[in-house]
Amino acid sequence: MRSLRLSPASRIPPAARPTPRRLAWGLLLWGCATAGAQSPHPASPSSLPAPVTAALQAQGIPAEAVSLWVAPVDGGPPRLQHLSETLRPAASVMKLFTTGAALRTLGPAWTWQTDVALTGTLRPDGTLTGSVHVRGSGDPSLHMEQVYLMLSRWRGAGLRHIQGDIVLDRSAFQLPAHDPWAFDGKGLRPYNAGPDALLLNHQAFTLHLMPDAARPGQVRVAMEPPLAGVTLEVEVAPDTRAGCGDWRAALDLQLSPAPGWPQHHLSPWRVRVRGPYPLSCGAQTWPVLWPGANGEDFAARLLTQTWRQLGGELDGQVRSGVWPADAGVWQSWTSESLAEVVRDINKFSNNVMARQLFLTLGGAEATARTVREATATSTPSACGPAQLVLDNGSGLSRTEGSTALCLGQWLQALWASPAMPDLVASLPLTGVDGTARRWQGAAGHARVKTGSLSGVAAVAGYVDGESGRRHVVVGLIQHPDAAQARPVLDALLSWARQDQ
Repeated sequence: MRSLRLSPASRIPPAARPTPRRLAWGLLLWGCATAGAQSPHPASPSSLPAPVTAALQAQGIPAEAVSLWVAPVDGGPPRLQHLSETLRPAASVMKLFTTGAALRTLGPAWTWQTDVALTGTLRPDGTLTGSVHVRGSGDPSLHMEQVYLMLSRWRGAGLRHIQGDIVLDRSAFQLPAHDPWAFDGKGLRPYNAGPDALLLNHQAFTLHLMPDAARPGQVRVAMEPPLAGVTLEVEVAPDTRAGCGDWRAALDLQLSPAPGWPQHHLSPWRVRVRGPYPLSCGAQTWPVLWPGANGEDFAARLLTQTWRQLGGELDGQVRSGVWPADAGVWQSWTSESLAEVVRDINKFSNNVMARQLFLTLGGAEATARTVREATATSTPSACGPAQLVLDNGSGLSRTEGSTALCLGQWLQALWASPAMPDLVASLPLTGVDGTARRWQGAAGHARVKTGSLSGVAAVAGYVDGESGRRHVVVGLIQHPDAAQARPVLDALLSWARQDQ
């Protein structure tokens, strides 16, 4: 088996490779096809606010590539409508449907349970004559710290030596094998992780690069968490001349099985990092998705290593299996609350957490039903099947999309619901935090979800007007040059704030 690299474009045949330009034009053509059916009389540029028109012209984006909708949070006539009934991809802004539906239906205090059962006999000396069974329910928040604490509780309850296996029941989600390379050919990027009923640390590890305090002028690289059977090899040279810049592009990262070893349970792998690292970068982190079509190998390496670190012994192996029908629950790990999970999803646009939540809700049909019931009182057809298309609930999809009108009326419905405080608190504040920390539009006065894909730029959320009124703002851009469209959306947010 050959090594895996962080930017493996060669994995995809050139004819089928999803280049940014090809994907962007594909999305644009999809939008144009739907626009003709739903908006036969596109608004002219003159109907747009002057700052938005100026930003569009500066970026070379036509008004027909943009859908906008601005209205008071509590209803009333919209301040701005522009192609608002055109179905467009919305990238990560689609997470607003998943997280909002979850808060409305499950409530902010909802939690997931990860159950543990023992087979055989646990002796007074801490030896278990059978196996440990772990049953997942889709918890999106089982980070390394939670895994460590969960296994620490096993030790605290007297378990030390497992003579059998650690058996993982991941059957709560019945899913086909996930290919992390399929979406954009970047299968080592953590945003391409697939959902798993027992998702541990998002199936990813982090490389920490930093100047070496013990050896001035040198670079130290560490891997977190450590994984059983995985060796880190470092050949990183300090660069004292270069500015920080794109330091990752200068490094070569390879993940590969150790040569000469047969592939079997926990067979040796190596992570190799080579190249120059500018000391001016200081300490940096590099998250990496562990390769594989499912999380079983990563889970086996993580649990085995963590159990050893805690002084535990394991005679068998970590493997997938079925929860014993007659087993009682020995321990149960409770997740973070839904409100906390939603905050992580929206603040930092976490795709795999959104997908976990989407599956917990029951998928596309259940989520769409919640949205349509909530928006039916205002405009019955605002979020019909032709206005809202759901796929995996994260926005990392070429089929998911919404109209600006549907998104806007969904945000109005959420504002009027008990979900409002937790939903609003989960949204990044422009110019301050999360994915909106570098946005300048209405800085400090807009809580929004942002989104971007090749050919797509989007924003949706709430803006505090200078008058004291609050507004729902939605902006969707679908154009090959959408990557340069942030000034347009910043101009939209700033205009929405200037309501006096």
